Amino acid sequence: MRRCRLHVIPSSPRRIGLFLVASCLAYFGPDLLVPAAWAATPAYPIGSALYQGLLVLAGFVFGPALCRALMVGAVSGGPLAATIDQANDDVDRDNLPAPPVVLFEHAMPFVLTAGLLPRRCEVFLSTGLASRLTPPALRFLLARAAVHATLRHRLAALVPLLIFTVALPDDPASLTAWLASGGFLGIWLMLHWRFELAADRQAAQASGAGAQDALCAWLAVMPPHPAWFSLHPPLRWRLRAVAHE
Repeated sequence: MRRCRLHVIPSSPRRIGLFLVASCLAYFGPDLLVPAAWAATPAYPIGSALYQGLLVLAGFVFGPALCRALMVGAVSGGPLAATIDQANDDVDRDNLPAPPVVLFEHAMPFVLTAGLLPRRCEVFLSTGLASRLTPPALRFLLARAAVHATLRHRLAALVPLLIFTVALPDDPASLTAWLASGGFLGIWLMLHWRFELAADRQAAQASGAGAQDALCAWLAVMPPHPAWFSLHPPLRWRLRAVAHE
């Protein structure tokens, strides 16, 4: 079987453990069940790649349901939920979708737009993040999540993952496979940065004045990590993208 990528919301160790076991069985189970004679046929790599691609697609389509199964508890009322509703109402939609915001209990700062079609997307936001943000920063965050729910951004997340899973060679001992994967990842990173900067810019337009402060406030409460380890554009680029909106 080919490579896979998992992105799960923070949850209890038991639920994450069950999810990882089920995911590994779904991805690698056919290798254990298919007879060796079948695995040696030329059609097996093609079938394997298509199967992996369907799993990736299913992960996007059923992403909201998976997130709901993983989250420990939803928060449907209280001052924090009311603050989020107000911040969401204050976003200037202007052709942006309005995905439902699901607030869940967890101390870890986390936000994720899950789903494939814009009308089926949902935003999952942890109390550990929402409770640490000012209303302007929360409004910017929700506007950015709405940008990620547009079809353009959903395809930008799905298509590269499908190409990486289905189309690229998968022989770990092959120099061609390493070069193809490295070249693809370099191109993907440049496109990813472009889409992330566009999301910052659109979120600034939709959330109003103070986008630079809102962006810094959001990033200040996220878990620290080395700049070279981040898949996001450099901070100075992001600040420049929202500076004049």
